[in-house]
Amino acid sequence: MAKRKYDNTQTSTQPDASDRLLTRSEVAQYLNIGTTFIEQLRRQGKLPSYRLSGKCIRYKKSDCDVLLDHCFIVRPAKSAKKGEI
Repeated sequence: MAKRKYDNTQTSTQPDASDRLLTRSEVAQYLNIGTTFIEQLRRQGKLPSYRLSGKCIRYKKSDCDVLLDHCFIVRPAKSAKKGEI
């Protein structure tokens, strides 16, 4: 019997951790914001959502990370003396 060409390849059945689907409360905890604000972000199209069935809505962790990267603002450190920049 001939050996299959792809017998040595490994297949991963586990999804990447960044593609894990989160509930609204898990997203709220991960982003440290309220569930109502998450719903607003979803309706505005700023946080993509995935409807599994009926009312079951989930969010990808990777989409939450993109939102964090996009919204993160670095403020300059305040100097000890007045007038310095």
